[in-house]
Amino acid sequence: MQKRELRMAALACLAVMACTTMFAGAASAATEKVLHSFTGGSDGSQPDSGLTADTAGNLYGSTFFGGSAGQGVVYKLTRSSTGWTQTVLYNFQGGTADGANPSGTLATDAAGNIFGTTTGGGTGNGIVFELTPSGGSYTETVLHVFGTGQTPINSGVIRDTAGNLYGETAGGGPASAGTIYELIHGSSGWTYRTLYGFLGGNDGDFPSGGLIFGGPGILYGTTASGGGPANIGTVFELKRGAGGKWTESVIHGFTDTADGVNPEAPVVKDSAGNLFGTTVFGGDTSCAGGFGCGEVFELSPSGAGTWTKTLVHAFTDTPDGHAPMAGLTFNKAGHLFGTTSNGGSSGTGCLFELVPQSGGAWTESVVYSFTNGSDGGFPSTPVIVNGAGNIVGTAQFGGTSTEGVVYEVTGVSAQ
Repeated sequence: MQKRELRMAALACLAVMACTTMFAGAASAATEKVLHSFTGGSDGSQPDSGLTADTAGNLYGSTFFGGSAGQGVVYKLTRSSTGWTQTVLYNFQGGTADGANPSGTLATDAAGNIFGTTTGGGTGNGIVFELTPSGGSYTETVLHVFGTGQTPINSGVIRDTAGNLYGETAGGGPASAGTIYELIHGSSGWTYRTLYGFLGGNDGDFPSGGLIFGGPGILYGTTASGGGPANIGTVFELKRGAGGKWTESVIHGFTDTADGVNPEAPVVKDSAGNLFGTTVFGGDTSCAGGFGCGEVFELSPSGAGTWTKTLVHAFTDTPDGHAPMAGLTFNKAGHLFGTTSNGGSSGTGCLFELVPQSGGAWTESVVYSFTNGSDGGFPSTPVIVNGAGNIVGTAQFGGTSTEGVVYEVTGVSAQ
C-alpha cells in the first residue's frame, strides 16, 4: 500500500504546482472516447497498469482496488458491434494465499494464459501469478511469493520465447536496493532465481516500471535512484554471459536536473538499437520551480559499449505536460506516444506525440489533454497502438465514478 499512497501524494503535489502555471492549451483534432468507466465496485477501481491486446483486439488489464474483496481485479474488454463489454476474469482476495493490488502490465501467451504481479498479498510483499482459462472462467496459480522488502513496483513481467518470465523488485537483494529475477518454466513447475542484486551505488537503486528485451540474453531497464553522486537514476543493461551468469552495466547515470531526474518507466527500443525513455522530473530547469517537468531522452550506442544521450523533449507543464511517469510506444510510422501524469491544458495530464524530423530532431505535440472529468485524469501508464492506429490506454482517476477509465483516442497521425 505504501507505493499507492506515495504515487497519489506525488500526483496531488504535482497538480498543485501545475495549477500555478496553467494556460490555455492548443486544440487537437484527436477525439477521445471512454471504453469503460470504472465504478469502484465489482468491476474494479483505479487501473494502475497498462493494457495488453490479443490477436482478436481484446484488451486485458488490472485495477489496483475494487472487485469482490476490494483487493483489485484482472479484467478483459471485448469489442462488439454495439461497443465494449468489460468482464472481470479474477478477483484478488489478499491474505497469505493470494495476491492483492495488482500493478504493472500483464503478459499473455498463445494459450490465453495471463501473467502478472501484485504489490500486496502473500507475505505482504506481493506475488507473481498466472491465470489459466478453463471454460468460461480463469483459475489462478501463485508462481512465486516475494520475501521481505522484495515488492515488484509497477513492473509486471515479460515473457521470452521459451516461456520464462522476467521481472524486477524495488527492494531486496544484498543491499536491499532491488533485484532482477527470472522464473524458469519447466516440466515440474516454476523455478525462481535472482539474476542481479543492485548495490544501491553507481549500479542503481530502486528498479521499477518494468524490463524490455534488447535481444537474446539482453535486458534493459531503469532505476529511479542511484547511479553515482547525484543519486537520481540510471538506465541499465543486463547481459547473459558464459555459464548463464548475468552482468549489469550502467548505460547512463543521470547527473543533474538538466540531465533528467528519476526515470520510473521502461525504455523502448527502435530498429536501429536506440533506446528512448522518460524521466519524471528534470529537463527544463525553469519549469516547476527548478525541479523540471520531466523529459523524453534517447540513448544511442556509440561503440565499445558506450552510449550517447540526447534530449528529445523537455516538458514545460502547459500545454505540453508535466511528469511523464509512463514509458513510450512507437506506431508503425515511427512516431512516439506517451502520457504525462500532470500538465496539459487542465493540469491533469495529457497524451503526447513525438514525430521524428530530418537531422535527428523531434517535434512534440499534445494529442489530448485530460480534464479529470468523465474522460479520465492523471494518466501514468503506457499506451498501446491498436490495429487501426488509434491510441488506447488507462487513466487512474476521473470517469463517471472518479475511479478511472479505459480510453481510446482516434484522429492521430498515420500508423
